[in-house]
Amino acid sequence: MRLKKLLFVTVLIAAFTTTLNAQQYGNAFGVRLGYDSGLTFKRFFSPSNAAEFILSASPNYFQLTGLYEYQLPVEGVNNLDWYVGLGAHLGSIHKNKDDYKNSSLIGADLIAGLEYVFPRAPFNVSLDWKPSFNFTNNYNDYWFSGFAISLRYTFM
Repeated sequence: MRLKKLLFVTVLIAAFTTTLNAQQYGNAFGVRLGYDSGLTFKRFFSPSNAAEFILSASPNYFQLTGLYEYQLPVEGVNNLDWYVGLGAHLGSIHKNKDDYKNSSLIGADLIAGLEYVFPRAPFNVSLDWKPSFNFTNNYNDYWFSGFAISLRYTFM
């Protein structure tokens, strides 16, 4: 019985330590380049759980995306994490510049990616794939185009 308790405590400590290393910062703000280019803000609310917000805009397009992300370290590689998540977006898109009709965008998003935190600088870089599904119109042409790279300044 004593050996079982010791094994349980050892496994619990190992799991807790791994979770603590899932992120090395509290907040990050930067730019996202690729599909849905814009500004990105990421905030951890527990060691392996984060919220990310992406604001994308162009002359014909505006979108705000909110994502919940689960993030853990890649085994055997320092400062590299993997993450997956889901969320939603809302915005508008101007489909035809000649008739000036706007169309609302409301939909769901998925995300999966890798994030590297620079050990001696307050920056991180991430590469992700973020497919989206719109519920309000037929504008779903970016299922395979959702790749982007983000560069963020990290702070507590």
